[in-house]
Amino acid sequence: MPDEGSLRVFRRHRLLLTVLLFAGYAGYYLGRVTVPVALPLIGEAFDYSNTQTGLILSVYFAVYAASKLVNGFLGDRIGGKAMFFIGLFGSVLMNAAFGFGRELFLFVAIWGVNAYFQTMGWLAVMPIMARWYPSRESGRVMGFMSISYQLGDFLARASAAVLIVALGWSGLFWAHASLLALFGLALYRLIKPEPPPAIHPAGPREAQPEGAPPGAERSRSRRRMLRSPAFWILCASYVLLSVVRYSFWGWSVDYLVQAGAGIGAAAATSALFPLLGSAGSITAGWVSDRLGARRGPVLAVMCAVLTFSIYVFSRLPVAEGPWLAAALGLVGFTLYGPYSLMSGAMVMDFGGKEASASASGIVDGIGAAGAIFAGVGMGYLIDAYGWDGAFGIIVAMASVATVLNALLWRHRPLRAATDLED
Repeated sequence: MPDEGSLRVFRRHRLLLTVLLFAGYAGYYLGRVTVPVALPLIGEAFDYSNTQTGLILSVYFAVYAASKLVNGFLGDRIGGKAMFFIGLFGSVLMNAAFGFGRELFLFVAIWGVNAYFQTMGWLAVMPIMARWYPSRESGRVMGFMSISYQLGDFLARASAAVLIVALGWSGLFWAHASLLALFGLALYRLIKPEPPPAIHPAGPREAQPEGAPPGAERSRSRRRMLRSPAFWILCASYVLLSVVRYSFWGWSVDYLVQAGAGIGAAAATSALFPLLGSAGSITAGWVSDRLGARRGPVLAVMCAVLTFSIYVFSRLPVAEGPWLAAALGLVGFTLYGPYSLMSGAMVMDFGGKEASASASGIVDGIGAAGAIFAGVGMGYLIDAYGWDGAFGIIVAMASVATVLNALLWRHRPLRAATDLED
């Protein structure tokens, strides 16, 4: 049993690593938000339609979805730290190259490659954290880590709001590429992929299982999950919320600019979407746990408020700046709450210890279809039916998600309460 002094040293180093990884993954968003913020100026500079600019987003999402599986296997071979920084510096290069682009084909191709590198960030975090945290502590820490992508989205958009006004759209890509490169260089020597032997007490580190669960047990868990109507209701609701999420993520700045806001004000307002989304994620998880792991009531209520808040946002004029910003923040709060609950806690609820990876792959894969539609699909709807028509579709999707989640009101996790313990 390790002494108390060595445990304190280990925990201090582990806390530092957690903070560094949190900051590192948040930093990835410097290389991710540049296109959504710059879309209005790119479309104006090259006379692109919304369908054409939406193609850039759709290809990004399609490559992002496909790359998750490929890079998952790659990460097992090269290790978490190597993957994290390959992805980070690859994204630096793609953002720098995008700033020199002048043809739609190049924009689509470069941003598609950027999607490949962007998938590496979160995939790399998993094996690193697994080497520092035993399973009995991983739930709390990964709940904290999940906020990094919302906070990173907010801070990167806030930075972009200032830089795009000062430097133009090309300058934004070069500035964010430079900032991300400096950030990566600063982090490289500090991040330790596993505890150094000198501070590695055996106590806090849980022994890894010798192999995967037995095939028969794993197959039973998958069959039970796939035969559950509640699981497919979750999947249907998740794809609808994915369309809503990525429509706001990719098009909110463009909408505000076309409605009459300045590019800087529009980008700054859009930053409230992920910022309030972080609070929504924490709230949804905490309340559902207080309800004894009943997720359905939280999902249904938040989706109902989401539907209302989207409608209010779409009807407010740009002149009502504070109210418009508040409405967009409410959209983020009520969207990210159920969205993060579905992709996190509920995936584990349905998959259990044996089939969580399968559950996550199915849910994320279906959600990626919604993200792809949110690019070129929403671009086409905006061109063909205007913003009112596009918002009508989004409100309808949120309404259907509310009804589906209401069907889960009394649903409880498939696995027994004892399965939640280590």
